[in-house]
Amino acid sequence: DQPPGLMYAIANSVNIFQDRITRSRLAGDPADILLSPKVAHIGMLEFYRAAEAIEKGERCVQKALAEIREVVGPRA
Repeated sequence: DQPPGLMYAIANSVNIFQDRITRSRLAGDPADILLSPKVAHIGMLEFYRAAEAIEKGERCVQKALAEIREVVGPRA
């Protein structure tokens, strides 16, 4: 096994920073609805997996659609 490469380490660091910033902002101003598709296994630089990430996001929205419509109102 080889240690992770430099780009992997940098991408992972950016993900950690982004996660901390997001958590801090949500603590101060909670979202009405928080959608969290399970995409942690897809790397930030794995653009070839975009279709998979989009599909997971769409499924997440479908599961929360009733709650989204409740928050947004009848126009949605």
